[in-house]
Amino acid sequence: MKRSFILFAFFFFALACLPRFFSLHAHWSSDEARWLHRSAAFMSAVKKGEFSETLIAYHPGVTTMWIAGLRTFFTKPRLDVSNLARARWFIGIVVSAGIGFVALLLYKLFGLWVALVGSAALIYSPFFLAQTRRVHTDALATTFILLTVLLFLIYCQNRQHRWHLIFSGVTFGLAILSKSYALILLPWIPLCLLLFGNEKQRGRFLTSITEISCFLNCSILTVLILWPVFWTPFFSIMAISLLGITLFLLRNLRTPQKYIGLVLLSSMSLAFIVFLHVAKIAWVVFNSVNWAVTTAHEVEHFFLGEIVSDPGWFFYPFVLTIKSTPLMLPLALAGCVLLWKQRKQTKNEAHQFRVALALVASIVLFMLCLSATSKKLSRYLLPAFPMLEILSAIGLVEGLRWSYALLRPRFGTQETNQYKAAFAAILGTGFFFVQILPVLILHPHYGTYYNLCWKGTDITKIVTVGEASGMDIAAKYMNQKANARQLRVAVSPLGTSFFQYYFTGLAYNTRKKYLPADYEVVYIRDSQIGKVPQRGTRNGQLERTITLNGMDLVWIYHIPPKEGTQ
Repeated sequence: MKRSFILFAFFFFALACLPRFFSLHAHWSSDEARWLHRSAAFMSAVKKGEFSETLIAYHPGVTTMWIAGLRTFFTKPRLDVSNLARARWFIGIVVSAGIGFVALLLYKLFGLWVALVGSAALIYSPFFLAQTRRVHTDALATTFILLTVLLFLIYCQNRQHRWHLIFSGVTFGLAILSKSYALILLPWIPLCLLLFGNEKQRGRFLTSITEISCFLNCSILTVLILWPVFWTPFFSIMAISLLGITLFLLRNLRTPQKYIGLVLLSSMSLAFIVFLHVAKIAWVVFNSVNWAVTTAHEVEHFFLGEIVSDPGWFFYPFVLTIKSTPLMLPLALAGCVLLWKQRKQTKNEAHQFRVALALVASIVLFMLCLSATSKKLSRYLLPAFPMLEILSAIGLVEGLRWSYALLRPRFGTQETNQYKAAFAAILGTGFFFVQILPVLILHPHYGTYYNLCWKGTDITKIVTVGEASGMDIAAKYMNQKANARQLRVAVSPLGTSFFQYYFTGLAYNTRKKYLPADYEVVYIRDSQIGKVPQRGTRNGQLERTITLNGMDLVWIYHIPPKEGTQ
């Protein structure tokens, strides 16, 4: 069994690598320059032993800076395409390994078929795939959040295996180190324990308190160990003390009522001491998080045809419909309904229904908390997508089983098996052509994907699209010109940084109208939010339009010599 587990995980690790390690130099996207700079500064501080200087971002983005900073051991940390590709490569390794572990955990939770379908859906989930190819925080945070949820659910199903509780705490610590919105998961932990609780169990409340303490202690230990800002003698002593308390709790997890007074007193005392010394760091982080939560994004949204600062409560439900695949939401709903109908048949199906309910609870929790903030971006909702992909896999597999159960009394076992094989082949083929192929053909511009159900609509008139895709293609087009190095190209404000890293000539913000230009390049998001009109600002003649997935994303205008020399 262990050998099959290892082979299963390795298979999905290799499969996940394929779309994540090709064309990593393509389309520089927003904030990647910032994280390349931060990771270089972070790693430089670590190498010099200046650990207090590793408090760089409030996200806090520590895992991103560790992983992207690994490139500094192999190349000089510069803002160029080579550094971008290498940093993306390291992030791809971690995410792919995480997907391999997710496949293993799904196998333990639901069996082989849900694990196969769920892992395939997750690997080629377009929104998740696009974000895993960026030097940013969301893909790593999502991976660790998903691992936390699955590990904790496995522990809830069988509480004798305390290693799952320990590792879920560790992955939650990694999620917090990746992005602060992972804290949204905190209310889900007691809710999950309540959902899987045994009413006949004695000392249930004290046991739950102990389990939550072990979980949080493991998370705190992970933060203290991996964030160099805490690498001081004081925090080393605190970490050792916390480790001792955690081991004590784990050893006595089944009978916490005998020790709960002493344990709570020790934990509260230690927490108070740590809080006094962490207050400075915590204040910087939480003050910045509070600013991010209550302040709209500095760049306006284009949403439902209007330019707005805060797109409101309808934004994230709309993101679900537009960034999901056609089968994801219907199959997820079908999976929940079918598990609900079968919840009283066997103990295993009752457990699976609870697992599905816990996944739905986590999705709703993220939707509500993120919708209540003023700063909204579609990628903030990324943690909900892998959980919906798992629910859709349950829907597909349970739907097949339900169909077989209907066919068996009508046609008999032998004919049903024939129908079963044919039906499975048809569904597998349909799943590939509807769910996977439309994603793969967009390589490497996965960020341009949107739900096929919206194909009859001009999506560019409704919501921001592209995620910087197309600017690198525009730059390569300009590089093919004979005098490319002498060309001066004015680029719309938000697209300037996405263009300049690929262009061999001179590129600058088109708002610098005092500078002459031979060409003007307009990025769609600039035109959507009114920074620059689609026709440009310099009376140029349209020479080329960059189109991806049926959307016009970039316009290249040739400026007549008279205007270009003014």
